Amino acid sequence: MMPAMRRRWNRQGPYGLIVGLCLLWPAAPLPAATVEPVIPPEPVAVERQRPPSDRAGTPEPAPTPSSGGGGLARSLWVPRSALPVARAAEMPEFCAGGYRALRFPHPVASDPDDFPILTTSNRASYEVDGDIELVGKVRIDQGNRTVEAAKARLHHRTRLGEAEGGVRLQEPGVVMQGERAEVDLNSGAATLQAVEFVLLDAELRGEARTVGHDDVGTLIMTDGAFTRCEPGNDSWRIGASAVRVEEGEVFGRARNAVLRLGPVPVFYTPYIRFPVTDDRQSGWLFPNLAYSSEDGADVSLPYYLNLAPNYDATLIPRYVSDRGEGIEGEFRHLSGWQETTLAGAFLYRDDRYNGEVERDDFEALAAQGLVSGEFDPADRWLYAMDHSGGFGNFTTRVDYTAVSDRDYFRDLGSDLGVSSRIELERRGELQYAAGGLLMRVWAQRFQRLDEGQIDPYQRLPEVDLSYNRQLWGPLEWSLGASYVSFTRDNDALSGINAAVGDRAHLEPRLRLPLSAPWGFLTLTGGFRYTSYDLRDVPDTVDAEPDRSIGLGSVGAGLFFERDLTLFGTSLVQTLEPQLYYLYQEYVDQRELPQFDASLLTFGYSQLFRDNRFSGVDRIGDANQLSVGLTTRFVNQRSGREYLRASLGEIVYFEDRRVTLSGVAGNDERQSTSALAGELAASVAGGWSLNGTVIWDPHDDEVDEIGAGIQYRRDNRHIVNLGYRKRLENDIDQTDLSLYWPISRHFAVMGRWNYDVVSGRTIEGFGGIEYNDCCWRIRVMARRFLDSPTGRNLDTVEADEGVFLQIVFKGLAGFGSKMESVLERGIRGYRMETENGY
Repeated sequence: MMPAMRRRWNRQGPYGLIVGLCLLWPAAPLPAATVEPVIPPEPVAVERQRPPSDRAGTPEPAPTPSSGGGGLARSLWVPRSALPVARAAEMPEFCAGGYRALRFPHPVASDPDDFPILTTSNRASYEVDGDIELVGKVRIDQGNRTVEAAKARLHHRTRLGEAEGGVRLQEPGVVMQGERAEVDLNSGAATLQAVEFVLLDAELRGEARTVGHDDVGTLIMTDGAFTRCEPGNDSWRIGASAVRVEEGEVFGRARNAVLRLGPVPVFYTPYIRFPVTDDRQSGWLFPNLAYSSEDGADVSLPYYLNLAPNYDATLIPRYVSDRGEGIEGEFRHLSGWQETTLAGAFLYRDDRYNGEVERDDFEALAAQGLVSGEFDPADRWLYAMDHSGGFGNFTTRVDYTAVSDRDYFRDLGSDLGVSSRIELERRGELQYAAGGLLMRVWAQRFQRLDEGQIDPYQRLPEVDLSYNRQLWGPLEWSLGASYVSFTRDNDALSGINAAVGDRAHLEPRLRLPLSAPWGFLTLTGGFRYTSYDLRDVPDTVDAEPDRSIGLGSVGAGLFFERDLTLFGTSLVQTLEPQLYYLYQEYVDQRELPQFDASLLTFGYSQLFRDNRFSGVDRIGDANQLSVGLTTRFVNQRSGREYLRASLGEIVYFEDRRVTLSGVAGNDERQSTSALAGELAASVAGGWSLNGTVIWDPHDDEVDEIGAGIQYRRDNRHIVNLGYRKRLENDIDQTDLSLYWPISRHFAVMGRWNYDVVSGRTIEGFGGIEYNDCCWRIRVMARRFLDSPTGRNLDTVEADEGVFLQIVFKGLAGFGSKMESVLERGIRGYRMETENGY
């Protein structure tokens, strides 16, 4: 129940604070032969003058505890207004204050046992029978450890000692106070009664009837409780009738443990084990709770397995009330050369899904006589592997995910680190890099999650090679080569779409880059050769076609600068004109397959590429000049870029003849491209702005526009407003999201992502949060359309859900799924840290 306290004691030595009571007396009995000759016939009190309280080399004197429960914590607590300005600025605004930092004479990590013992008191006496008594403002210092009491006494013969009158123990990170302490110097057992404690680093406070350790070093606490809440606030507390931690063990044991919210007990267990070291330990984690109209209640209870220092696992039993029971699991392994995660999930016989349609849809079809038989629930599953490695000049990468059906993520999601995508990639890669040589062998497959009927091509495998080297002076040469085998299920396909086979590509180049502070000039010449070995093609199609294309390009740019001052800030404004001429031969490519070819989205960066298509199955013919202009505003001192704006277009000297469809359209006959513009601005105060625009002067219309405004001061002050429109894909959407405090402790969160074309809300959620340094609670309602492709939104059935998240600061919480919703839905939001800050 008190891992932070245990960790601190382990760092200081076994139960360092309580053993510190032993410092009240000598470590060994005084030899009788030494003291008897000087002992007078009657006890004599020896008084010593207490040194000044500001004696150098002593810890900062502690304030007098206030009366009543929690007096120790109250004495150490400082309201926010009284904290140092720097510390208050780092503290979240919802925290009312913090525990003051104590000053110590030695480095915090130093071992008190390495220092001598210094004692002070108002009066000290040594009696005839050997008993030693210290009375009045007793204080014992050893390094950074301090013990204070009103009175302390050691019985010479029995070697039993006691201290009473507000016994206080203090060292870095921990302060404890009790009414009375008892110590057996023979066995090392010690007990502190009526204890209050504050763990300053963890900001935990608590009380116990007794805290002590027995003769074998077992820590024992009775009737104890602790909380992260500030003094006077008991919003949550965890208590136990008994806590026992054996010396050297990594687990403690607590009996009759109760979690209370205010005075109300909400969780009880008669027995629980808990970790007492900083090491990761096996055990149950807090549950995740959610509710949706489609699934009902969704409860998962993770169990963490600490198998070894470099590998672990998590098992997550899961219950979805309207679907059934299942389990998820994750295994992680880390070594000096690799990091690997294996994940899997299984839901037995989903009551709402038969592998193709939902139960409601099946019953509707059955009522129309379109299907027959009984609804047969299907098993749902997921498995995934994520691996990254490196050894010497080699690197490895594996990204593999598979699910039982296309609706898995929409219906079930996952507590695992696996995200939903339109296509689930299965990818394995081995790469070698040395000097100017780069070699890669990789394979790639996909599982589609949308409604498409044609699967993408698989690469099984692909071998890539590139080499760069200086020839003479700035002149460079390079060689690129690749060999890849493409395959897919083509039983239902015909013509060139059914083609599978191998492709080899070779691309040597010469490049002369010249640069100066005021500009650059780059000359490039190259040759592209591609050959194919095709299968499953019509007899009228050449099964072994090849293609040879020459290219040349010239790129040039200038840099102009001027100094200026805006709003009292010294800036540098740049003006960067750029020209790029590209000539690339035309070759008829209509009989070639399209294994990985697609038309790239047009934008400002596209102006300076040497191919308007992705892949190498289509290489665009070109005789064109790209013109671009960029201006920047940069801080003279820090180099921070406040604004960047770019505008450009392409001037075509010939019509473009190579297209994906094989037929040239009006766009390929235009003498100029659309105008492409980009804008990015970062303004003081947390404001930022970005935008893109594509304007077609021939049609006098905007082909694409995207704009976003964001204000982000920190993780609790975020506002986003965005708009996106693209004529080609019939996209017209707005997006508004925010996370904003409405008072010191309350904040609201929400998102409204609206599709103008379908007239429907793609995702909308809203919630409210209460937050302080003690705990956080959030409640959020969400309604969303889940379409993997983002299309056909007018026919997608909306899903609704309610999420609850509770976090006990410094302990744990449940409802972590809400964090993923916020991260995806509110741009700029980051998952909260463990302590809730």
